[in-house]
Amino acid sequence: MWTVIVLSACTEDTRGVSGVVQDIWGKGVPEATVVVEGLMERHYTDDKGRFELELPADQLVMHVEDDGSGAPVDPLLVGPSGIRVLVGKEGFIKQMDLAKEVPEEEDFAKVEFNLYPEPEGAGFYAVGASSYVQLNQQRIQMVGTDLAHYSGIQDIPEEALPVGPVKLVFTTRLRTSEIAQMNLHLSKLEFVNKGKVKGLFGVENDTINLWVAKDDVPFDIVGFDTREDYLITSREPLTAGMYAFHAHDILHEDDERVLYSLPKEQQVAFPFEVR
Repeated sequence: MWTVIVLSACTEDTRGVSGVVQDIWGKGVPEATVVVEGLMERHYTDDKGRFELELPADQLVMHVEDDGSGAPVDPLLVGPSGIRVLVGKEGFIKQMDLAKEVPEEEDFAKVEFNLYPEPEGAGFYAVGASSYVQLNQQRIQMVGTDLAHYSGIQDIPEEALPVGPVKLVFTTRLRTSEIAQMNLHLSKLEFVNKGKVKGLFGVENDTINLWVAKDDVPFDIVGFDTREDYLITSREPLTAGMYAFHAHDILHEDDERVLYSLPKEQQVAFPFEVR
């Protein structure tokens, strides 16, 4: 549950750092632990998530980053010394990628940390206005004849997300390589009341009553440092409508043999509404 900030050291005897630790909805996180790497003392945020430190310049730590070449790194070529301030609290996802640099000439740095709470269990958790909105899975249905099918879902969720960019925390025990094999898709849905399907006597209109995939929506997925949590972010703002996550692109599948050949836990979609 640690978040890291890197600060450049100045030439003064002390370096001041103040900041606030809050969740992703802007609520202060009280009693979060604040530790300066290389120093033994632990600090804690107040009831509003704020903290203030005064650090001795003679105890700042030099940090050397490997460039990946495998060659020895000369500390004299790295630049000014720096300090690492680690912030974390039980119940929040470990994030080591929130490093921020403060200009060397600043004697007093003000920083802000935004932490994602740990979800209650495996699943998709959309970042709502003030809390997570867990997406409930629905079994994918197929309607049609032996010659042609529509695949989709019947029910829509009660809760909705606001129009705009969407972020979700995806918690799973799968490894990154296994997630790639799942071929995760996000699709915008449309409701089909009646549709044309092929039967023994030609094309006929049949009652469908399903939400089916219309357009794919691009998104990015990046792992946190817990190896169980991932951040999913839509690459573009989502407009009003119904959406769903699904594996193996099965909401576009019109062959029931492909759908039913998958394990039952993969014959599902995770829908949500944007309005």
